[in-house]
Amino acid sequence: MSRTRKDSRHVIGTVLEIVKTEGDSFDVFVNEELVRHYDFESSLSYDLCVRYGYCGEELEPILLELNLTGRKTFVY
Repeated sequence: MSRTRKDSRHVIGTVLEIVKTEGDSFDVFVNEELVRHYDFESSLSYDLCVRYGYCGEELEPILLELNLTGRKTFVY
């Protein structure tokens, strides 16, 4: 069974923010605290699925918005 956002073990109301930085790397903030840095989109995608439960079709709009605006913020 795949894990989705609703199955995530994180507390509801947690703010997750992903910021695309110079050189096409990514910083991930949880409740405004930097928790991870990724040099590659593939590493970010993998971790968003494994750690936060955003996989497959849930992941595609996140990556699209990151590439268009450089930032994605959501509460889960």
